[in-house]
Amino acid sequence: MKIKVCMGSNCTLLGAMNLLDQIEDLKGILESNDEKYNDEKLEIEPVTCMGYCKKMGTGISPVVMLDGDIIFNATGQIVMEKIMDKKIKD
Repeated sequence: MKIKVCMGSNCTLLGAMNLLDQIEDLKGILESNDEKYNDEKLEIEPVTCMGYCKKMGTGISPVVMLDGDIIFNATGQIVMEKIMDKKIKD
């Protein structure tokens, strides 16, 4: 699972660093409990800027991309729920 966290100035000011830390912590928890979660690895990549604020204007930061799906106004709860939905074994 590929996760990109925008670290542009708007996103960083609105909590992107905290989101990145939360995702890293979740990665450790998921990898230590492989009987409950599928074995798909989390690839976490902080990116300089995705450019969405420039295209769409303000009010959308922070931005996270999860397997190509864009999450605007990303919060820890929203991002963690989406990751967990993809990681829990059926």
